[in-house]
Amino acid sequence: MNSKIVDSHCHLDFKDFDNDRDEVIKNAKLNNVDFLLSISVNLENFNNVHKIAKNNKNIWCTTGIHPNNVEKELSSTRLEEIQNSLILNLENEKVIGVGETGLDFFKNNLNKKNQIESFNIHLQVSGKKKFPTIVHMREAEEDTDFCITQAVKKYDTKGLIHCFTSTKKFAKLALDNGFYISFSGIITFKNVSDLIDVVKYVPLDRILVETDAPYLAPVPQRGKRNEPSYVYYTLEKIADIKNKSLDEIAKVTTTNFFSLFSTA
Repeated sequence: MNSKIVDSHCHLDFKDFDNDRDEVIKNAKLNNVDFLLSISVNLENFNNVHKIAKNNKNIWCTTGIHPNNVEKELSSTRLEEIQNSLILNLENEKVIGVGETGLDFFKNNLNKKNQIESFNIHLQVSGKKKFPTIVHMREAEEDTDFCITQAVKKYDTKGLIHCFTSTKKFAKLALDNGFYISFSGIITFKNVSDLIDVVKYVPLDRILVETDAPYLAPVPQRGKRNEPSYVYYTLEKIADIKNKSLDEIAKVTTTNFFSLFSTA
């Protein structure tokens, strides 16, 4: 395969990679995964994420607060301060996105108000500063759709739904709002026929691919620590579903990434 591959969502700063981070990054490149986007999940560790990006030409990063970290962040920081921190972080070289943000009512159903407020701040910063949003969504389709739709109308916010595991209905809502959809190794698992139908439904020019490493290693690596080089198996699965060559899917997902994110 000649086309270069992008892992559009991994967490290279996580302690899972402390013992062999450089080797993992090298191994990705050896397997044609030439570009990586390392995702921030809180403000506290932003500098760690950013350092990895600064030290590697082929890696970029984001700034944001994962919905499951919102409660901790808001216990010591006001929304206005969070907004200012996001804007300040976006001024750094190699920072190209806002997030990971979004809504997760599966793990934290009692924190809906704070999650929504944080999500709206991220979406607003994303639109006003012209940086795409990386959206996490779990058990929160209706509220996520409402927040995204309003942000698109008010601020012309752009972005993607990462690690998509939801319904075709939600996929349509995201696509109608101009968002991209990113698929992870979950599409290689058993008993995901509904998700396979979504892969079939999403047009080629709106698909991205990711690992969410160190989580969700695809088959045949399932059960192991995930790493960016394993994104190959997800690409392979998409190619099979779409009845396209692996090289074509690699090329189109890479093109889509650079259409959404400005890395200049």
